[in-house]
Amino acid sequence: MGLNFSAQLDSRMRDYLRGKADEVLDDMRPHCRRCCAAAFLNQVCSELEMQASHAVQLLHNKVSGSTDQVISSGYIMQYVEHKRKWKEKYFVMKASYLLECFETKEAAQRGAGADSEIRLSGCILLNEVSAYREMLRQSWPALNGVADSHLEEQHTSFPTRHQLFLWHAYRPHLLLSFRTEEDSHTWAMLLADGVRRLNTVLFGRDSFEARVFLEAVRGYREQNGHYGICDLYLGSEIEILSNLVMEDLCPALESQLIPHVRGPESKRKQTWLRMLGAMFGVVEGRVSERFQALVQDNEEQRQRLERAVRPDLSQILTSKKQLGHKLQASVGERVRDFCRAQVEPQLGSVRDAVAASVRDLLAETRTLFSQDVGEVISAVKSGGDNCSLPEVSSRLLEFPHHSTQLHLCYRKTNKLEQHLDKVAPHFTFDGVHFLVQRAENMVQQLMEDAVYTFQHMLASMQPAMGLPAETNQLLDNTRVLVLKKFDSDSNAAGRQFVRDTLLELVLPFVLKNLDPVCKPELPAYEADVPVDDEGVIQIENIYKELVLHVVSEEINKAMKVSSTGPEFSLYNESVDSPREGETQHSIAQHSNSTRSTSPTDSPAPEEDRDETGSTSPSGNDTMAGAM
Repeated sequence: MGLNFSAQLDSRMRDYLRGKADEVLDDMRPHCRRCCAAAFLNQVCSELEMQASHAVQLLHNKVSGSTDQVISSGYIMQYVEHKRKWKEKYFVMKASYLLECFETKEAAQRGAGADSEIRLSGCILLNEVSAYREMLRQSWPALNGVADSHLEEQHTSFPTRHQLFLWHAYRPHLLLSFRTEEDSHTWAMLLADGVRRLNTVLFGRDSFEARVFLEAVRGYREQNGHYGICDLYLGSEIEILSNLVMEDLCPALESQLIPHVRGPESKRKQTWLRMLGAMFGVVEGRVSERFQALVQDNEEQRQRLERAVRPDLSQILTSKKQLGHKLQASVGERVRDFCRAQVEPQLGSVRDAVAASVRDLLAETRTLFSQDVGEVISAVKSGGDNCSLPEVSSRLLEFPHHSTQLHLCYRKTNKLEQHLDKVAPHFTFDGVHFLVQRAENMVQQLMEDAVYTFQHMLASMQPAMGLPAETNQLLDNTRVLVLKKFDSDSNAAGRQFVRDTLLELVLPFVLKNLDPVCKPELPAYEADVPVDDEGVIQIENIYKELVLHVVSEEINKAMKVSSTGPEFSLYNESVDSPREGETQHSIAQHSNSTRSTSPTDSPAPEEDRDETGSTSPSGNDTMAGAM
């Protein structure tokens, strides 16, 4: 007799899922401690350094609007899975990108609680049945054929020709149908904005805690043989940890449960997806209960590190340098040989393709900003109702959000996605979707900053505006000045994006190939590691910093290539070597003393830190994180 949905989630199954979540969280703790120690030491070192960085020209608006503001609402046809039919419901999208669903518009207006709330984080937005079917086929191969027949049944019963699909690896999917193409297009933009913003929210935080968490997740997945960024990194900390649990669980669940799911073919996929959503809910609930304890552990360790590291910083750095020299002599050249053979031949073409795509994306954004500001200026010059300077410039502030024109810019990322799809197999890379979203975030942030800078400059100039001719000249001059600032910041952001993309592609690839060979040798160095309660110096961290340093050398050489071609405009300026900690400084010095290189082989090594902890200036590394 086959198993049904309710039988799979009895108390024993729930206890099993909670236990698996506990196991993952317990296994994460050593990675959090290791990454916290490494990140704290790097942070202390960076405080002592004079770091050269790009001087940002555009202003950033730090004041955010109300997250409860409704940005869109309307009736949409939703496919109700358990009833297997379409039903019209009233949806409300808030500025926080929380999507609420009500039975009627009146229920929403009188403040009644929503019938359901749809979280967009971790989702992928699809607008074609074929794309949705392919996602199902790739995700659950055990249901191939069954999934297709069930979806075909839904497809033939779509009430309209305009559909959108919100796909999530583990949560229930959302199938929507719109009466008009215009409604479909409007909601597609809103949902895409929400998905992108919520998916990448953690990567947008420039905080010690976020860096430690993300590096700990990397370390945990690498321990289990999974390298590089992927869709499991989308969303909040709790969602990411829940994804890790499900990643470990799903192979066993598929093999044990799917063969026993009985019933008509059209219901097997429905039953499995409902089971999966319920299991994910149990896992996510357990992770949510225990996550705060993990945060508290990290904070307590940080406080202990504060007391342990700063008084003995000089001795810690000296010991770390000595270990770095020993590790360099053992595995350093092996890492360089692999990079020369497997990375260097690919790097130039990948760099050119990414840079060309980003150049087109930023050029389109600049043109769009210039055109819209031009329309504002023309409206003010022409006068008329609702065309005063404060009114027009205020409306301009809304432009970077939910703009049809800005989404036309995002389409330029299609070229980037195509290039990354071509090189991804060589680097066994699964994070193309993530990098595309990061590129779109870059564009939106630049547009927000440019619009805010223009509006801010106009507001500061208003008292000086006199005759219409003077006002017109000030408007034109302000536009030219903001465009210059935009050019400066967009070039810097573009170069950084190219560099970060290369690092996301190459570093996990190198680690995946070298870890099986190099990591078994690391225990031999444990006897040389100074004993301390907080594990400030760990041989695994030094090994990863060595690999990062070598990979960064290769990327820096590629980024310093000069050319007169326009595709090189993003990186034809000098790029400083990233700051990767004291160990990497000493590694570079030691390796250059043991092998002969030409000046163009690698960036010149930086001066070693003296016993007081001072250093020579160096650049920033946005990817090193807690390594």
